[in-house]
Amino acid sequence: MDTSQFKFDQAGIMKAAPIPVIVGAIGGALWISVGLWGIAGIIGWVAPIFGGVWYMMTLRKTGEMPDQMNSLSNGAILGGIVALAYGILALLTSPIGFSITDVITGVLFGAIGGAIGAFGYKYMVDSGNIS
Repeated sequence: MDTSQFKFDQAGIMKAAPIPVIVGAIGGALWISVGLWGIAGIIGWVAPIFGGVWYMMTLRKTGEMPDQMNSLSNGAILGGIVALAYGILALLTSPIGFSITDVITGVLFGAIGGAIGAFGYKYMVDSGNIS
């Protein structure tokens, strides 16, 4: 049984965070216009997944490839951060009733999406589909 603990990769998350957070923030800001609500909703689901994938891609460029548990955990953290940026901007710009509960729920689902994105990218690399 593996007794290693989860390693919070603050440096890797900080290096990978700017692009996905900007994408999430732009998605949240799109709630300002009624005609863009559909795109804003799609970005709200896709941006945290992109955050997890981007985290793994950034680490891979540095030559690191963490184990599966660290990939999932750190991808989930970045996905949650991206969802938080999206939710705060949506809360501020939306003319309809967004609440803090929606932001909290979004962060939880964003963490799940980030973990899925990180897992998917790591699986594709490990199986040889991405070289």
